[in-house]
Amino acid sequence: MAYQFECAAPDCTFLIRAADEAEVIAQVQRHSEERHEKSPPPEDVIRERIETVDVE
Repeated sequence: MAYQFECAAPDCTFLIRAADEAEVIAQVQRHSEERHEKSPPPEDVIRERIETVDVE
C-alpha cells in the first residue's frame, strides 16, 4: 500500500506517491510553496485528499 496525492490546481501535473504518509504531506507542503507560491495547506486538509493505492 502507498499514499498518493495529486495536485488539483489547473495545469499542474504534480503527483506524489510514497509508502510514508508523512513524506507525502511534506512534499505537498513544499510543492505548494515552491510551485504555487502559497502557504502550505494544513496537514488535516492534505490528509483529507490523500488516497491509498495498491502497489505491485
